[in-house]
Amino acid sequence: MKPLQQHVDQLFRRYAKDTSDQIQDLKREVLSNLEAKVADLTANGVEQREAIRQAVQSITSVDHLIDRNRNIFVFSYCLEFVQITLLYLLIAWIIVLPLQIIHMGSMLHLLLLISIAVVGLLYITLLIIKRMKPGIMQKTAVLDLQAAFRFRKIGWLIWGLFVLVWLLFTTALEFGSNIWFWRQVKIGGPYQFAVLAVRYALPFFSVILPMLLHVSPKLIMKYEVHEDE
Repeated sequence: MKPLQQHVDQLFRRYAKDTSDQIQDLKREVLSNLEAKVADLTANGVEQREAIRQAVQSITSVDHLIDRNRNIFVFSYCLEFVQITLLYLLIAWIIVLPLQIIHMGSMLHLLLLISIAVVGLLYITLLIIKRMKPGIMQKTAVLDLQAAFRFRKIGWLIWGLFVLVWLLFTTALEFGSNIWFWRQVKIGGPYQFAVLAVRYALPFFSVILPMLLHVSPKLIMKYEVHEDE
């Protein structure tokens, strides 16, 4: 039945590029169940168009049927994710503070302050919403756990490449001529050494981003809705 096939295609539109056996088998199973429901309704005297309408309304989502998906308490997930983000930013800001002594890291310091203000305001807003609407803690949503693990892996890979490029660029900028002409590298005192060390250390503050991607799958599993909840 074409309307049923169209409905099944619509249900699986998020997984259109997924050609795995699980998705294809599930599509066939859902379509078969809808056709069986229509046949059962029409056998009991329901007009076919109405039977199709009822069958279509009986299945409005298949997200919970996909093994890699997890139904989670989404507000709790968001609240702790924002809390962790704020904590990471505060730690980075505290670490950056001593750089002001050698007049470095001013832009990073300002960026962290702005980020802390924005994330802090968001966290306070979520706490207010939680207090005013306690029922929102029971709100659920489906997240793809497999995708979260995949993004975590990609995040660490991109961050590693970024740090490597930064270190190579800094090395070329600071010592390129010495290396090219095989001259001895000289550092003129503790201050110059500190400035150089900071330049090499700056990209490592961006580790906050892959760390947040790293914690996401853990929070998904932590706030997963179980049958007894």
